Parts: sequence; structure tokens; C-alpha cells
Amino acid sequence: MRRMITIGLLAGVLATTGFAANTVRADAAADIKYRQTVMKTLGGHMGSIVQILKAGMPSSHLAGHTAAIKSISMMTPDLFPAGSGSGKTRTKPEIWSKPGDFKMAVASFQKAAADIAEAGMSGDRAKVGAGMKALGGSCGGCHKPFRVKKD
Repeated sequence: MRRMITIGLLAGVLATTGFAANTVRADAAADIKYRQTVMKTLGGHMGSIVQILKAGMPSSHLAGHTAAIKSISMMTPDLFPAGSGSGKTRTKPEIWSKPGDFKMAVASFQKAAADIAEAGMSGDRAKVGAGMKALGGSCGGCHKPFRVKKD
């Protein structure tokens, strides 16, 4: 009997946890605003790296910016909760209708971000420059299929 109760409680906890993880948040507008802010921050770090490489800013700053990019890449899957695809957003429904494709695109971004973070730690401008090319490609790999073009 004790075992049945334990199994029942465990099943209930797992079902509730699974349900909570897949529910739509009540405030899609807040989800969208947060996602947009994080992505603008990502762009700011990328722009800063370009300035370091082109304008001769201190190489010691590369590690901070590249680490931040890696960190943002790890947050990216959480930036697209169910229900956050309508409103003031340029997301395409394919993010949610083709989750496997979206997951692969995010994984590509995460790999490029990890690689550039490693290059940034070295302070090697050439490695970071090459990493920026790969990182930009991974961004396009997500934007093209999953983001509406700007008018």
C-alpha cells in the first residue's frame, strides 16, 4: 500500500511538473519584451566586439563580451515560451510548429557562442574575428527560417 501511495504521489508530481513546464505564460507581452531586450543586448555585445577588432579597443575586453554571448546563447531556448508568438514580435510560427528545426538552429548558435567565448578568453583577435563570422552565420541560421523580415 505504501508503495502504491509513493508511486501515485511521484506520478502526480511528475505530471504537474510536466504540465507547468508546457503551459502558456499569462503575459505574452512581457515575454516578447524580455526576448527583444535580451536580443538587443546580444547585438550590443557583438557590436562591441566589432569595435574592439576594428577600432583597436583593448583586447582584454573580448573575454567579457564573448562570455556574455555564450551566456545569452544558453538562455535562448527559454526566450520563446509557448504563446509568445503573437503581438509585437517578428517571430514566425515555425518556432513552435517545427521545434526540432528550431532546437537545431539554437544548438548551432550555442556551439558558435561557446567557440567564440573560448577565443575571447585567449585574447587572440584573429580567432575572435573568425568566431564572429561563424557566430553571424548561426544568427542567420535562426533569423532566416524563424524571424519575419523587417519592412
